[in-house]
Amino acid sequence: MDIEFLSQNWHLVLTLVFILALLFLEPYLLKLSGIKPVGPLRVTQLVNHESAVVLDVCTDKEFGEGHIPDAINLPLPSLVAEAEKKLAKSKEKPVIISCRSGNRSKSAAKKLSKLGFKDIYILSGGNAAWQKENLPMSKKA
Repeated sequence: MDIEFLSQNWHLVLTLVFILALLFLEPYLLKLSGIKPVGPLRVTQLVNHESAVVLDVCTDKEFGEGHIPDAINLPLPSLVAEAEKKLAKSKEKPVIISCRSGNRSKSAAKKLSKLGFKDIYILSGGNAAWQKENLPMSKKA
């Protein structure tokens, strides 16, 4: 009966396999591209010891509600157009990308990689993970 179900619904099985492959492959693909996920405590080490730059790709509204201190706000839609201007001096430094939950950071990291940035990190869990660790947040006045 199970094999009969699988043979009759092969398209569902194929879709499931494809989705699972995407879920498991994504971390490996990021690693191959040189983009490294890091936790909040590692972010503080990178900022304090390696002069890393924190790039927040949240919307202006989200950024105003709270962000990592000294983060540069560059919303994802304008990232490519503005990155060269706002991050020109930071191209050789580690760049840590954050957003509210961590989802937009991956897209931003890929775009920065294409622009020639080499040392790129993503804050796993985004600003929510930062807050969960009770680390300081700044608010835009």
